[in-house]
Amino acid sequence: MGKPGACAHRWKNIYYETDHILPHGFCYIIPSNLQAKGRVLIPCYEEYKKKYGEEHGSCQAGIAGFFTEELVVMGAPGSFYWAGTVKVLNLTDNTYFKLNDEAIMNRRYTYLGYAVTAGHFSHPTTTDVVGGAPQDEGIGKVYIFRADRRSGTLIKIFQASGKKMGSYFGSSLCAVDLNRDGFSDLLVGAPMFSEIRDEGQVTVYINRGNGALEEQLALSGDGTYNAHFGESIASVDDLDDDGFPDVAIGAPKEDDFAGAVYIYHGDVDGLVPQYSMKLSGRKINPVLRMFGQSISGGIDMDGNSYPDVTVGAFMSDSVVLLRARPVITVDVSIFLPSSINITAPQCHDGQQPVNCLNVTACFRFHGNHVPGEIGLNYVLTADVAQKEKGQLPRVYFVLLGETPGQISEKLQMVHMEETCRHYLVHVKQRVRDVISPIVFEAAYSLGAHVTGEEERELPTLTPVLRWKKGQKIAQKNQTVFERNCLSEDCAADLQLQGKLLLSRYVSVSFIPLFWEACFS
Repeated sequence: MGKPGACAHRWKNIYYETDHILPHGFCYIIPSNLQAKGRVLIPCYEEYKKKYGEEHGSCQAGIAGFFTEELVVMGAPGSFYWAGTVKVLNLTDNTYFKLNDEAIMNRRYTYLGYAVTAGHFSHPTTTDVVGGAPQDEGIGKVYIFRADRRSGTLIKIFQASGKKMGSYFGSSLCAVDLNRDGFSDLLVGAPMFSEIRDEGQVTVYINRGNGALEEQLALSGDGTYNAHFGESIASVDDLDDDGFPDVAIGAPKEDDFAGAVYIYHGDVDGLVPQYSMKLSGRKINPVLRMFGQSISGGIDMDGNSYPDVTVGAFMSDSVVLLRARPVITVDVSIFLPSSINITAPQCHDGQQPVNCLNVTACFRFHGNHVPGEIGLNYVLTADVAQKEKGQLPRVYFVLLGETPGQISEKLQMVHMEETCRHYLVHVKQRVRDVISPIVFEAAYSLGAHVTGEEERELPTLTPVLRWKKGQKIAQKNQTVFERNCLSEDCAADLQLQGKLLLSRYVSVSFIPLFWEACFS
């Protein structure tokens, strides 16, 4: 277990003999047992420099902090007349890495260090440091530094800039390996990004290796007026049990300061653009104010093997614990013939021979800390693509004398055991469209009676189905009509050639006339 830490960036060092009051700020490393005396860090204290604003005189260290096993990263936005800097303590040898980049340090009032984080940007085993400067050139910037052990300095390896003046780009940061490639990716908040007024925005940068980051997309939640989306960003580990970490983003001023938190899922490509869940502070408790100003996640608080999330609502002096529900993953398979022979009917509808096919739908569920038995409701729809276009299906199910285009059923399923249902499907007479495929879709949902396992002290949590990355919770498969054509679309390649033969023994003159003929 790592050591927790806390910072007090508004702490002032008072020199009574000179009447100087310097807001140095400090951080406190707390032992993991929370019992013994901790260690106080005042990285900006220099006995011989006691002037306000000069060098580190007003640095306010700890306005942002990030702790790893080896490094303590502290933001100090007030250093060098508010140009700011990043203070990095190496716990192994008890030395500080210094930032000596004058091109960065000489720009006053940029507030470098307003937000900090750390991650594996240049190499999977190397920890690099990130600092946000939300006032840099008015648009805000973010810098990634490599901690060089030989020189004891921080060397810039990457920088990114905001898009709009006054957006406060870089005021919140989150380093997280979204796609599980071993390199940290970066999310940067700009909570005052405005199309109308302060809707907020978060930019996602994907690491292509060796510190080369590319912008993947920009998120804005619901784009709500004065929401301040991106005021806080936190990695919350793997909420949906899909193997990729997820992210929570706060919009504390949304809904007239009630606040909201958005959940986004990681995947192999980075971050899914559509949020999976929006948590409204007003719906959780009407008294909450500024819900989402701070977020922390990644720790299983209730022992159900899923990481939980805590959200601060400072204007109502509240912290909300959001427990993650167990996630049920349903594997669905729809088995169809590779093609449908429409030249030789295989079935009968009464006395009428018809073309037909067999359809099998199979279901199996699994998950961590889920019930041993669940109810599953599903709807199997035939020729769903035609239905979505407002057209009649070309096939129908044969079920107890009925001929529906879809079937609804309820299953009782046991954990990891496959359950299948078999159906006979007839092809309608005189089908004209034999080119487009016939698509079958199985949409499913949990039965209302599904309950979670009993917890000893906390209320039971109802499991949920795994979210399908912005898609409908359904599975599709398709088959085609057997065409026996050389081309996929069975397009005819017909050519017509004509020739006029006239007798050479007739002395009458001929006048050629042009004419058209249509063939079908």
